[in-house]
Amino acid sequence: MEENNVSEISTEEIEKRKRPQLLSIFLILSMINGIMSSFSNFMLFLTSDTIKEIFKDKKEMDFMGMQLDLSLITGTDRNFFLYQGLLFAISFAGALLMWNYKKSGFHLYTISQILLLIVTTIFIPGMPFPYVDILFTALFVYVYAKYLPIME
Repeated sequence: MEENNVSEISTEEIEKRKRPQLLSIFLILSMINGIMSSFSNFMLFLTSDTIKEIFKDKKEMDFMGMQLDLSLITGTDRNFFLYQGLLFAISFAGALLMWNYKKSGFHLYTISQILLLIVTTIFIPGMPFPYVDILFTALFVYVYAKYLPIME
């Protein structure tokens, strides 16, 4: 008889915990972004000295008919890529925690996204104001904040 109650509780818990589709989409996008950006920034951190040596005399590079400015990679302190990689990893961890209905994930995600904006401004002062980055960060934080009541 107790087995029946346990299965009812599990079914009720599953129905209660059904993740809204919008939240799922945003979390999946955040996790993909976190993993890919973290990986690429860690790789740039590890290889930045080699890349700087290879392109030390070049300011631009022709790639598939486009002129690419190499100053972002060659003129940036390699620690920038380490900090970015760590912050994107924290962002991924926050999204993963939110996937598991943990409010702490929201706070990790939000703080890491704000710090990403600040770190870029500190390490690359000549960059234009990041309007689009702020817009996307605000959108994702807003969507996650909307679903905070279903997290524990």
